[in-house]
Amino acid sequence: MTNQAKILPTTVVNGFLGSGKTTIISHLIDQLIAKNEKVVYVKNEIGEADLDAQLMRGKNIVAKELLNGCICCTLVGPFLASINELIDIYHPDRIIIESAGSADPASLALMVDNHPNLKRDGVISIIDVVNFNGYEKINQVTKRQTEFTDLIVFNKVELVDDSRKKQVVGYVREINEKSPIIEAKNGQVNSDLIFGISSNLIPDIEEGHDHSDHAQEDEISALTYVNQKQVNKDKLKEFLQQLPKNIFRVKGFFTSENRTWIVNHVFKRTDFEEVSPEKKLHLSGAKLIFIGYKPKNNQAEIVKNLENL
Repeated sequence: MTNQAKILPTTVVNGFLGSGKTTIISHLIDQLIAKNEKVVYVKNEIGEADLDAQLMRGKNIVAKELLNGCICCTLVGPFLASINELIDIYHPDRIIIESAGSADPASLALMVDNHPNLKRDGVISIIDVVNFNGYEKINQVTKRQTEFTDLIVFNKVELVDDSRKKQVVGYVREINEKSPIIEAKNGQVNSDLIFGISSNLIPDIEEGHDHSDHAQEDEISALTYVNQKQVNKDKLKEFLQQLPKNIFRVKGFFTSENRTWIVNHVFKRTDFEEVSPEKKLHLSGAKLIFIGYKPKNNQAEIVKNLENL
């Protein structure tokens, strides 16, 4: 049954124990619920009980714990079995995996990529800026959690000054020079910066009800491109791979050869998902949302290039 299910966007969230992963995820889930998205939350914890997953169930979402082991090694079988069961029973729109602090993010990403019903919608790394003091005395896995990530989120930023944040940026850039860094004040970050578009949100976006135009996070904002003509899919992918570094996410939809596609671009990874004809959306043209640091500074160049696709 599972191999006939829809392809689900799946986000992996990792970080040190105590970095605030669960708090951030909890706020993000609230935003997804407000958009009527059905969410499955999978929590991997080292221990015999997990209060966090129990609390998440109070949000009327599906929560699953995988305890006493790491899903990137000893719990691979239970993880895959759990995902298949959750898909078959609950038919979610999106999956969020919170990994244990000891989990290797590359292995987790590979597991998601190799599952026939999952597509990776970002690996997110949470860093506690109050207590993080570099990589000199920590293990290799923790370094990889910073290195192998699409987006880095600084948490507890309201508790430190700018000089401390700059210090932590310096630590991070020793390991990862490319991935964007955003801030979560009081454990909250705009979900439009974290997640791509799932197919059930396409009608709202097409009608102009998307939330990405309001993705204000200090200097982070969104630029929306709309055109009624069809877009060459291969040329669009090539264009997205060459975007300037200040733009770290692109999402939206477009039509190519009379087929409708969802596009989710994170960092240098671009994913396309065809919208099934059964949805009968009758969309045409393109609506693409560019999110990053002052993307409107690149507006003229972006529009010029897109007009030639």
